[in-house]
Amino acid sequence: MSRNAERVPASLGPLHIDHLPEEEIQIILRGADDLIMSGGRTLLAKILKGSRAKKILKLEFDHSPAYGDFSHLTVEEITARIDWAIVNDYLGVEYDYRLPLLIYRPRGWAIELEDLCR
Repeated sequence: MSRNAERVPASLGPLHIDHLPEEEIQIILRGADDLIMSGGRTLLAKILKGSRAKKILKLEFDHSPAYGDFSHLTVEEITARIDWAIVNDYLGVEYDYRLPLLIYRPRGWAIELEDLCR
């Protein structure tokens, strides 16, 4: 007998962002690298903000190359940029049981792969 899991909805809100500079897209993708299929938008926003939350420090996400790169922005502004990356097919959301987790979409993976090969 299977159980129906109530999925946590991922409602995206890119606010009024029409375009992101290539540099910001690369920062978001670089920060997402450690979270692919293990974390979501909120955790990525905290990493990019430079949060000192216990979870961030315990999992050593403070060693991420993108840690704190958006420290000058609010968490809401960072989340809007992450949502823009999802809406524009750089990142995606896939459910593992009931939680929405980040994945690379082909467009984002191509950029990340190019950066890794440098």
